[in-house]
Amino acid sequence: MSWIDQLIRHLEQVTCSGCGEYYRGGDIAAVVTEPARLIVRLRCRSCGQDGIAILDFGTNTVAANPITVDDVLDTHDLLAIAQHPPVDLFPTLIG
Repeated sequence: MSWIDQLIRHLEQVTCSGCGEYYRGGDIAAVVTEPARLIVRLRCRSCGQDGIAILDFGTNTVAANPITVDDVLDTHDLLAIAQHPPVDLFPTLIG
């Protein structure tokens, strides 16, 4: 089984946060590879909502604090005042 098959199998266990439908293999819009990590852009077939999945295969784990509501709001505020659209800020995630 290839890594893409494993990725698709894993993502088929994940649901869209917008409508609750399960993702399918064809919902993968882009894949960014980093050492021991995959960043995948998803688009729900049912509602069209975009999402991102980060799959970490690394052996060196770093304890990180969970993302809070305030973190999300702070990020929203930063993006709202950015001089460039998010597409320009995150070009590798755009398919």
